[in-house]
Amino acid sequence: MDSCYSVVPKEAQRQLWTSSQVASIKQDMEIVEGRKEVVLLACGSFNPITNMHLRLFELAKDYLNGTGEYNVIKGIISPVGDAYKKKGLISAHHRVIMAELATQNSKWLEVDAWESLQKEWVETVKVLSHHQQKLKAQNSDGTVPVSTCSPFPGGKRKRSEDDQNVNEKKIPKERSQPKEKDKGQPGIDFATRKIGKMMKPQKVIIQNGDDFTIHTLSTFRNYLIQFKVGEEFDEDTKGLDNRKCKSLVTWENDRLTCVQKGEKMNRGWSHWIEGDELHLEMFCEGQVCKQRFQRA
Repeated sequence: MDSCYSVVPKEAQRQLWTSSQVASIKQDMEIVEGRKEVVLLACGSFNPITNMHLRLFELAKDYLNGTGEYNVIKGIISPVGDAYKKKGLISAHHRVIMAELATQNSKWLEVDAWESLQKEWVETVKVLSHHQQKLKAQNSDGTVPVSTCSPFPGGKRKRSEDDQNVNEKKIPKERSQPKEKDKGQPGIDFATRKIGKMMKPQKVIIQNGDDFTIHTLSTFRNYLIQFKVGEEFDEDTKGLDNRKCKSLVTWENDRLTCVQKGEKMNRGWSHWIEGDELHLEMFCEGQVCKQRFQRA
């Protein structure tokens, strides 16, 4: 596999204001058609997300656009992780799914699961810093930088004792959606199939000789697999379809191919590179899913 997919540089991130503030960042801004472009962010439990959460975004957007100084181009919903330990808090997995479904028809609202996937509590300022840096990285190609602000007033959030540093560069969003030939296929629940169709996963691949680490990242779930080519290993697909199997990865010409032996027959996957594209083909009991990733 091309060594370029083994590099793991700094992740794209972007900084925002705390949830108690409604203001745009003044520095490093550019005027676009006389207005400053703005991204809105809301951190919170969203337990569950409600129509009023969505309405607050719309109200904030209307107000800022109405000033004639700003142009709101995106809204981000960032559900808190399970480490928040709020009484009655639904698991982050379900809160993210509900938020994804609530915003699936919106042209400007999106859900970001980075905060919800952290193992420790992340204080607001670190979530804001993550998004600001991500935004700056996305605009490094010469596009116009955008300001960020929060539409939700709120109380202070507890400080985390652990810094959440993510130093990875992702192979960004896949260009094609997984195809399901039979939505009635047993073993995958309706919610998982529904959210799977909306996912745009990213991959980080690290290679050291025949040793590989593949980290798949998405707003739904993350999955990590480590293996050595030619050596069988025990694999637990927790976070995917929650099955255990014996896996063996080998080279087939220029393709990295995995055969998984377990509950499901004829199961596995194959990775290969064509130009700047990383291809993934997954197969199980006659069903095939194809994904294609563009190199970052």
